[in-house]
Amino acid sequence: MITATFSMICIFISVGNLTAQNHSEAKTLFGNDSILSKKDIGFFIAPTFSQTQMDRSNASLFGVRGGVTIKDKVSVGAFFNTSINEIKPKSETLANVYMDYWAVGGFVEYTLFSKSIFHVTFPLFIGFGEVEMDNEMGDVGLGEANFFQIEPSALLEINLHKHVRLNLGAGYRFVESMNYRNFNQSDIVGLTGNLGLKFGLFK
Repeated sequence: MITATFSMICIFISVGNLTAQNHSEAKTLFGNDSILSKKDIGFFIAPTFSQTQMDRSNASLFGVRGGVTIKDKVSVGAFFNTSINEIKPKSETLANVYMDYWAVGGFVEYTLFSKSIFHVTFPLFIGFGEVEMDNEMGDVGLGEANFFQIEPSALLEINLHKHVRLNLGAGYRFVESMNYRNFNQSDIVGLTGNLGLKFGLFK
């Protein structure tokens, strides 16, 4: 009986030690033994000027995106782009009208060698866009077209300062099936050149 009791006590002590070891080795997303800590999380805001074509007409875009960075490698956030010039679709038959474009959505981004002066980053933009015909008085009652779009990009980034980066590169805009006036998605799909700055706390 004493031997059995002693054996049970030894078993409980062993299980307790194993549990304690498992607790000390557990990894969590946040906490003292976390995979991530506050020093790994940064943030940024990035205004961008872009040049592209829509229905064989030049389109100048202004965009801004912002988000959080994880270990200065992976970023997630939101973006907004809008046309800043009067886009004149080649297929448009009415005079004195022009097209407006805007897009909004989210993005994910992966950066390689961020601590080097020159490095590369790959943002992927996913969201919704809209085109609409206007004139100097505003809406001309020709409706609008909304569509889903995705734009993978590749940017060369330069560390100007520990809180400022310059980036330039290109993306390619893919658009789901749409029709507006005399053109469709094939006239919206295309290459976009980008030039921008990134201000933030990079960690």
